[in-house]
Order: sequence, then C-alpha cells, then structure tokens
Amino acid sequence: TDFFIMPAYHSKRNEEGGYEEACGCAICPLKSELKGPIAPFVPTSAEDEDIVDETLTYFRANVLFRNFDIRGAADKTLMYLTLHVVQCLVKCEKIDDKPTALRELRALSTKQFAIPGDPNFSLPGLISLPASKAEGDLFKAYMKQAREELCIRLCDKLFDKDGTKNKWWQSFSKKKFMGKEMKD
Repeated sequence: TDFFIMPAYHSKRNEEGGYEEACGCAICPLKSELKGPIAPFVPTSAEDEDIVDETLTYFRANVLFRNFDIRGAADKTLMYLTLHVVQCLVKCEKIDDKPTALRELRALSTKQFAIPGDPNFSLPGLISLPASKAEGDLFKAYMKQAREELCIRLCDKLFDKDGTKNKWWQSFSKKKFMGKEMKD
C-alpha cells in the first residue's frame, strides 16, 4: 500500500547558501543584540526570519519526527537548535514564572556544552568533527550565541503576556527530536 510520509520542515537558509560553516553547520546571521562572533541578520522584509525564528516556527512540527532528511548545512544548525529547544523545555517543566525561566535558560545556554568530538555530543555522525581548533572554537562561539538568543525568544513563546505558562508549548518537553536529547 502507498502511504504519505509527511516531510519535515527545512531551513530556508539552505536555498541561499554561501554561509561560512563550522563542523558542517551553517553559521547563519542572527537577529541578536548579544555579544558574539556573528554578523547581525539584516532582514529584507518584515517577514524575514533568521535561523532562530525558523527553529521556533518549525519546532512543534519537526520535534515529532524520528528522521530528518538533511538538505544542507543550515538544516544541521536547525537540528542542533531544535534539540536545544527540547532541552530548554525540559528545564522549564517546574518553573512557573518568566523571569526565573529566562535566568535558568540563559545559564543553561551559556554554560560549558559538548561540541562534535566530545563523548557526550548529541549528534555524532550527523555533525562533522572540527578539522581544527579554530573550527571547533567557531562552532562553540556561534552555538553559544545562538543558544542564548534562542532561549530569550523561547521564553516569549513559553509564557503568555499575562505571565502564565503556555501549556501547549510546555507539553512538547516530553518529545524527543529524532529520539535524541542533549546531555549537557
């Protein structure tokens, strides 16, 4: 019998290409005022999304997939950030106010974390090992900035304007993207 396989959502950054890469992940510009090595994202229209926006927009659909067809370096960045969203949601399970959640998630996002080649890295084989120390340092610096920006924007989605937790977002803490979880 024929059946329809629902495709995952992929990054629009794959089509653009031309981004610097670290460990096979695209180093995409970010809409961020945080300090970091990445050039700021310059939108060409009000609807333009950076990779963090894409991660949050596609998260609730993509997290349901056990398989993800990688179509480019930006998809690897999207995968990594999707795993970080799950990690953040798990961290927020017992937190009921936005200021505490933001403080805890920023601490989680900026603390020491595994990079490709480390024994507890979550995506071995899917994200390449760094070819040099400089490449590993670029991956770490970019992901640190992207993770922190992601947690700030996630808090805006996870908590409604009145300060109550959005139960629909929080319910996704029980899901594992591709059956994986971040261990750091």
